[in-house]
Amino acid sequence: MKKINGKPVSPGIVFGKALIFNYEKKIIFKQKIEKNLIDIEIQRFDNAVKKTRAQLKKIYNDLEKVMEKDSALIIETQYLLLKDGDLIDDIKDLISSNSVRSEWAIKQVDEKYIDFFDNISDISFREKRNDISDVLNRLIRNLKNSEKQIDKDIENVILVSDDIPPSIAANLMSKAKLLGIILNEGGETSHTVILARTLEIPTILDTKNATEIIKNDDFLILDGLNGEIIINPSNTVLNKYHIKKKKYQAYKKKLDKVILLPDVTKDKKQFNLLANIELPTEVDLVQAHAAKGIGLYRTEFLFSDESVALSVDKQYMIYKNIAQKIFPNPLTIRTFDVGRDKSYNYFKSVKEENPALGKMAVRLFLKEEKLFRTQIKAILRANESGNIKILFPMITEIEEIHSIKKMIHELRDELKMEKRLPGKNVEIGIMIEIPGAVKIIKYLKEEIDFFSIGTNDLIQYLLAVDRNNSSVSYLFNPFHPAVIQVLFEIKHEISKIGKEVVVCGEMAGRALTALMLLGMGFTNFSMNPFSIIEIKRIFTKIDYSYIKEIVKELENFSLKADAERFFKKRLQKKYPDLFVKQPGF
Repeated sequence: MKKINGKPVSPGIVFGKALIFNYEKKIIFKQKIEKNLIDIEIQRFDNAVKKTRAQLKKIYNDLEKVMEKDSALIIETQYLLLKDGDLIDDIKDLISSNSVRSEWAIKQVDEKYIDFFDNISDISFREKRNDISDVLNRLIRNLKNSEKQIDKDIENVILVSDDIPPSIAANLMSKAKLLGIILNEGGETSHTVILARTLEIPTILDTKNATEIIKNDDFLILDGLNGEIIINPSNTVLNKYHIKKKKYQAYKKKLDKVILLPDVTKDKKQFNLLANIELPTEVDLVQAHAAKGIGLYRTEFLFSDESVALSVDKQYMIYKNIAQKIFPNPLTIRTFDVGRDKSYNYFKSVKEENPALGKMAVRLFLKEEKLFRTQIKAILRANESGNIKILFPMITEIEEIHSIKKMIHELRDELKMEKRLPGKNVEIGIMIEIPGAVKIIKYLKEEIDFFSIGTNDLIQYLLAVDRNNSSVSYLFNPFHPAVIQVLFEIKHEISKIGKEVVVCGEMAGRALTALMLLGMGFTNFSMNPFSIIEIKRIFTKIDYSYIKEIVKELENFSLKADAERFFKKRLQKKYPDLFVKQPGF
């Protein structure tokens, strides 16, 4: 009997035989063609596009049979990538201008998009690059007539692989009866994981070497609650996990009832739980998890397609459709939060020594106004249902707000002239994610309508820690006394000017830190849709007055470990079952 540990990303406990699934990527070499063969090559490419679209359409239809239609839209996102836009045009331009075979042109475009996404700090958004790479690699396989067929007889197995592209995962999940998934790599907000969660397939990531340790037909216990994999367990261990599974199933039935509860604590303190999204299709996940709106729509994915980034009409339709779907709940759209990208010619820029402290987000777009104006104009025009808010990231000074408001005023006048300005105003907000911005809150009563706190970046800038750098990530801690004091200060200053504030970032979606924020007086939270029900379960089981009392004492601690230990201990004393996600653990 052996044990492997990984990161649990889709909960549940399953038992079954292992199936090792290897999906290889081909090495692509540059192959030149004669100029008189370019038209034939482009026709070859077009045929592969048609074949790929047909495959994705079939995967979508198959997936729709086993899950909600709205969730199957994840695959439609890939289908639409091949319908129009720059993706196809970029590849054809490379074929023509370089006189090369389609495979190499596709690979170059893929690398361009990978470079673009890698320059974005948000992990959950970076993982969306897999959708583009997945589509492009499928195109290459179809050009080579080597698209792998999924064995329809695969069923009742636990799939073990390095990683699985979203469309391959969708095909496997729709045709095969997968018990669970184990991946050496992968991202917890990737579409492969979203599909697994939606279909309630227990999944573990980051096992590093599971494909080397596990053999085909090994009997496995996959514990998607704690991230444990037991290989060929003894009967005693197997019985223990069968009991554990029954307890989890009983717990899950209780959790399903939480969605119907009012959004108030035991002592009737109101709270609001909203969702973060990256893609338009994710609006359906928001509704399925009973969010009270979208507190953060990260729009960077739109920026990756030049035809959308430069089009008021295309962005307008996207924003309008999302707003109408979630009406009357709010849709908060964050403007493009990007920095340097050498692969794009949207704007002129030079390489910076330290992009994290350089020309990015609002700083960039106040210099390169065309893209900024396009997005803001689209948002203003899209507010036909009256529930859109606009959020500006990385603000450090009031002068930036004045420049933005001047631009908004000008764009409103343009829309009036075009007779396209809706009658309702769009609320304006800024993100508090740079420590310096905290000190100007008191001057903003007449300047903006609301605030959003980006806790991930706020902590990184406050503590000078890159949480994605394994050598220093241990220093990233929300219980650091500086973090606690700054959050208290933010709440105090915003309350004094009477503005609304929403907390985003990982702190909002994790039980312990969400409770700390609640105790500080924050009542609006925006998080991954999958975190909402668990946070609601916890909030409805506690007394706000008690949480407020013990959180206030956190200001007295000089050591982060002591503060966290104290908070946990006081919570567990009054609510012993609060953090027991699965009874019996």
